[in-house]
Amino acid sequence: MRQSLGMLQVAFDAASEAMVIVDVHRRIHWANQASADLFVGGVPIQLVNQTLADVLKLRPLDAHAKAALQLLDPHLPLPRTSGESRCQVLSPNGDESQVHLLRWRPVELIQAPFLLVSLRDLSPEERALVQQQRFMTDLTHELRTPLAIVSGNLQRMARLSPLPEAVSSRLTMAREEMARIQKLLGHLSLLTRLELDPDVVSCGDHLLGPLLQRWYEASRELAPSLQLKGLEWGDELVVQTDPRALMLALDQLLDNACQHANRSMPIQLSLAGSDGLGHCILEFASQSLDAPVASEDLERWSLPFFRGKPERDGERVEGPGLGLALVRELVRGCGGTLELHQQPSPQETTTIVRLRLKLRTSNASGAVAAAVRTDPA
Repeated sequence: MRQSLGMLQVAFDAASEAMVIVDVHRRIHWANQASADLFVGGVPIQLVNQTLADVLKLRPLDAHAKAALQLLDPHLPLPRTSGESRCQVLSPNGDESQVHLLRWRPVELIQAPFLLVSLRDLSPEERALVQQQRFMTDLTHELRTPLAIVSGNLQRMARLSPLPEAVSSRLTMAREEMARIQKLLGHLSLLTRLELDPDVVSCGDHLLGPLLQRWYEASRELAPSLQLKGLEWGDELVVQTDPRALMLALDQLLDNACQHANRSMPIQLSLAGSDGLGHCILEFASQSLDAPVASEDLERWSLPFFRGKPERDGERVEGPGLGLALVRELVRGCGGTLELHQQPSPQETTTIVRLRLKLRTSNASGAVAAAVRTDPA
């Protein structure tokens, strides 16, 4: 047994990941060599019997900051579930280290609760992603106030009268551009939050039919050509979703359709069936007179800032280019997927955005399973 424990200690000391085991009071009972190098620049025995807060100073960089900082507070209960957070480790003089991935996991030793805490350096790609996310978060926060001031001044200027027609048209364009920038920042902020913390989307079991009907009633005044189809069997269909996320995703799809589709043709949201793999299918369809795009461009439509063709002509304001990217992340946060398809015909091109939403895994009555039709696509 002693020989096996010795070999296990050697193996852990050879690991590049810093690891310590702490008790309910955050007192260190075991440490490997990597943790000693990181915390005290010495040997593991120097860490034993010290508290985690004595040797570890953190600066969390993501949405799990509260949970990460609670690890250091001996007055709080020991976490009962595993977790992780990206953070910087601060030296005693306040200097920052490289970004680390902090992980914790409850373990049971000698019939008592302990916590295994580990830290590892992020790869250059992971560090670049964290820096990019921090930059976007800081940028959207810093720009909100000056943009609100400019927007308010533009609105006050628009109320001045009389204004020459040329001045009035340019002022209208400036206000539209300002609204576009504010919308862009809102989308960027939400996208960054979704990347940093998937728990922003809070999924639960919800009847899909009432959600779609409520969205339709709120949206049809903005888009008179909007049609809702296939809802007759949706009142008993239970999906795992966040109603706010679903409503926002549908709002974005409708906004895209209103900008790019032929306004004389209907926009349709259809409850199209199930894929036979535990998902129901929503299809958002719109028509345009444009020719279908290349398949590689269609795949890139859901990437941030990608547009099929330039829209800035001095007469109209283009969208921020984040709508489909935001829809994809919102649907993905609920365990669903987004697909894009086009169906060309001699008169128009139909663009279909297909959303797959997770069905509730268990249905007490079985009525949901009986109601769902199977879609061969």
